[in-house]
Amino acid sequence: MLAVAVASIVVTIAVAGGALVFSFERQVLRYVEQNLNLHWTELAAAFEIGTDGDPSLIQRMTDPRYQQPYGGAYWQISENGRPVLRSRSLFDKELPRAESQDGAQPQAAYEAEGPDGSEVYVVVREVTLDGLSGTRVFELAVAVDHNQVVVLREAFGWDVTRVLVPIAAVLMLFAWLQIWLGLRPLRTVGQELNAVQSGKIRRMPEHFPREIAPLVESINKLLDRQENLIRKARDRAGALAHGLKTPLTILTGEVRRLEMKGLSDEGERIKEQLLSIGDHVDREVARARMSGASVGGGAYTAVNETVTRLLRLMYRMPRGDRLNWQTRIPPDLGVDMDPHDFGEVMGNLLDNARKWAASRVMIQVDLVGDKARLSIQDDGPGFSDGSNKGLPERGMTGRSDTTSSGLGLGIVEDILAEYGTKPEISGEGECCVTFEVKTCRPSPMGANDDARKTSTTRYIEGLR
Repeated sequence: MLAVAVASIVVTIAVAGGALVFSFERQVLRYVEQNLNLHWTELAAAFEIGTDGDPSLIQRMTDPRYQQPYGGAYWQISENGRPVLRSRSLFDKELPRAESQDGAQPQAAYEAEGPDGSEVYVVVREVTLDGLSGTRVFELAVAVDHNQVVVLREAFGWDVTRVLVPIAAVLMLFAWLQIWLGLRPLRTVGQELNAVQSGKIRRMPEHFPREIAPLVESINKLLDRQENLIRKARDRAGALAHGLKTPLTILTGEVRRLEMKGLSDEGERIKEQLLSIGDHVDREVARARMSGASVGGGAYTAVNETVTRLLRLMYRMPRGDRLNWQTRIPPDLGVDMDPHDFGEVMGNLLDNARKWAASRVMIQVDLVGDKARLSIQDDGPGFSDGSNKGLPERGMTGRSDTTSSGLGLGIVEDILAEYGTKPEISGEGECCVTFEVKTCRPSPMGANDDARKTSTTRYIEGLR
């Protein structure tokens, strides 16, 4: 838009400048022609035929340039196409006749090649005089050097340029200002969208110009619809979990009855299948809760606050109070992650460390560019296979406990995949789980307080 505006201004200024110079030259030529008409009248008044029949001037022309060779002003008197009198300024040259210019008809004013290679502007008219030998026709011509007009035109051209260039600069400045002001609402839309994505605000404000308001309204409607879909998905996941809890509890009671009747093998097989069903239900419920999460819409999560709440929970769980929990987290650090998802990830990793740590668990956060690198390290046993070519396969037993299904690590992997990252597991003899997530600035006070508080509560419900 700015390039088109600049090009339009340059072309317009150039055309205007050329038109002004052309108009100025025409006016100068008119003035020159009027001035030549005055000189021609003076020449005609001074011209006469003497008693001897020879033409002559009864008085000298007033313009001193006529007396100076190639002085720039010339006059000539011709009869039958042959000069009979001419000014001293012509020296040894003659003024060409009008009909000699490309075969054109005689004209009162024309341009022609003058003395000393110059170009002259000529006014010529015929005069009829009565002499002793009868009527005689003479052509009286006066001319002026056209170079004077060229000098005036060039000087006027420079004056026009000095005037039009600042005008063009001012027009370009205002064109840029107009474009900047016109596009400012769109830049504001981008900033508000970034604020929504980072979790600083939930919806875009409606203080935009009338032309942008429909776009903002459509974006807000899309965000509302996305939030409704997420809420419905999580509600349905919770309903599914509660709906299956009662049947699984009843079936578990039936297994105990079978074991009491001595059918321990059959009860054990059914128990294994029930545990498998429970694991798969928990896995799918967790995936449904994060399905459609607001990764695109962004969210802000305070790392230190969330980890602190989860650690209070870990203290109340088995073995939690006997472990040394250490944290190295920068204050006021926020990550661009949904509070529910962050609570699910950290809750599973901390619970995993609680089960297997011997005495110590370290939660450390390092800043790497615009990302936060979170690591949860414990001094418990590492992975049993020792190959560690990446994450263990989902559902496989990753550590030394054969009753562990690895479901929590699978959920962690699924959630982090939604944010374009993945966990890295390293260490033998001890375990360190590391992942990276983008950082973001703190959101306004209270913007996500409910979500932050709910993240820990949701994880507690998952443990139940």
